[in-house]
Amino acid sequence: MTEEKFREIFHQYYRLVMKAAYCVLYDADFSQDICQETFLTFLEKVDTVDKTRYAEWLSVCARRKAIDFCKKAYQVHEVTAGDCAEKAGAEKMADKIDSGGKSTRFYNDEMAEMMVHKEFTGKILNSLRTKNTDWYEITVRTYVMGENDEEIACALGITIGNVRTKRHRMMEWLKQRYQSEYDSL
Repeated sequence: MTEEKFREIFHQYYRLVMKAAYCVLYDADFSQDICQETFLTFLEKVDTVDKTRYAEWLSVCARRKAIDFCKKAYQVHEVTAGDCAEKAGAEKMADKIDSGGKSTRFYNDEMAEMMVHKEFTGKILNSLRTKNTDWYEITVRTYVMGENDEEIACALGITIGNVRTKRHRMMEWLKQRYQSEYDSL
């Protein structure tokens, strides 16, 4: 496969792969990592994939890689975060003394905070999907896929003004429903 052909396929299916990964991970950065891995795997196996099934193959591969990532996240990524915190210095680690006089270090506070935020984001996205599918699509297309209002309007078959109105109403609904919970994080 030529580099030009690969770039064409990449640009055609990039958003699909990102969305497939994001629907599992609810994290844009990790979804980008999964997207890269998916296209690397695709490049290795392109000869075995039917040309009419690129979209299906890429989305299934991305979803499976994201699920594998979640399964390994506790073992691999938490340890990595801990190692980084140790190297960053003692100021990032809080020493706590338990009742037995033993010192325990909590250097995974950042990881725990990230997981809380990820769960909260997932909760919001699930409630958006349940409340109004257009709101959900607008959110994912804006914040995950990086589409502008014109692209979103074209994809949803509505006007740009309608996209902006729906986004405004969605944000008001989210503030009303989740502001206090967000502030307590």
